[in-house]
Amino acid sequence: MPDAISPTDLVRRSNLYRVSTGLGASWADVNGFACPADYGDAAGEASAAAHLGIADLTALPRAGYKGWDMAGWTASQGVDLPDPNQARPQSDGTLACRLSGGELLLLSDDGAASATIDKLADAWTMEDAVCYPVPRSDTNARIAITGASVPHMMAKMCGIDLRAHRFDNHRIAQTSVARMNAILIRNDRGDTYALDMVLDSASIVYMWECLTDAMAEFDGRAVGLDAVRALAG
Repeated sequence: MPDAISPTDLVRRSNLYRVSTGLGASWADVNGFACPADYGDAAGEASAAAHLGIADLTALPRAGYKGWDMAGWTASQGVDLPDPNQARPQSDGTLACRLSGGELLLLSDDGAASATIDKLADAWTMEDAVCYPVPRSDTNARIAITGASVPHMMAKMCGIDLRAHRFDNHRIAQTSVARMNAILIRNDRGDTYALDMVLDSASIVYMWECLTDAMAEFDGRAVGLDAVRALAG
């Protein structure tokens, strides 16, 4: 059995790592980034994730591009672009999230690999630039909120109607949550309703506390990456 990993053993970790450690997280090495794999109750977390769970997915790769011909350049690299405020899964599982006509956010799938992110990073050069990289991996955190009770819980914190019949899968809302700017992407896992939230990395502790406080009414709980992955089979 491998030795337990401490988040301080790895090069990178979420700003939430002290909170996750206090919750009893067991850590996984995700491309050199410490990620809570579980909180010591794998079966319970899998069940909780289908009802109402919250997971710190900051360890998963993400990237961004912005500029006057972002659409032309990324399309030339094989990205299948959606319309603004929509997201579209790519063939490798990467989620292409178009925030505006000229801005793209890329999120890896829960497997933590993204050929699309890697390809664009290798292809971009300053000499031929018609758009520029946005350092999402350094400036943003990522939280997944999963389960059937998500829209009801989020109604306490956000003015957007996130109910499943009003907020379609892969729709994006750039809005305020608990008085903080956030990007919400509906990104279901299998048959389970799920939101990915991308926000300023310095605000993740505040946001986590707000979300977990709002979740208490609905018996929500923290879950690890393994539970989120299990939702999609």
